[in-house]
Amino acid sequence: MKNLLLKIAFATILTSIGSVAMAASFDSWHTAERSNTAGITTKVLPPHSAHFCYLSRVVVEDTDTSNEEAECNVVRSGTVWILEARLGKSSDADVRCAAYCYNR
Repeated sequence: MKNLLLKIAFATILTSIGSVAMAASFDSWHTAERSNTAGITTKVLPPHSAHFCYLSRVVVEDTDTSNEEAECNVVRSGTVWILEARLGKSSDADVRCAAYCYNR
């Protein structure tokens, strides 16, 4: 009886892992960048009702003064995901951002 319960538990775990692995599939890869001037560059990504998007890469260059700031964000806005490349006060800073999106 104990062996049967272990086999059932093991089979349930394996089935669950397979279901989770097949629940999402790769959809797309996106980039946004901004160079030398303060502001935000945005890229509209797929709708969040059917996709999950996340930040996959951030490259920051030349933030060599105390006032220069650079950041990347993936945010939900309305019905879609948005990738943002943002520079604060900048003289020569650069930021490059990337995001992966998966189907739910």
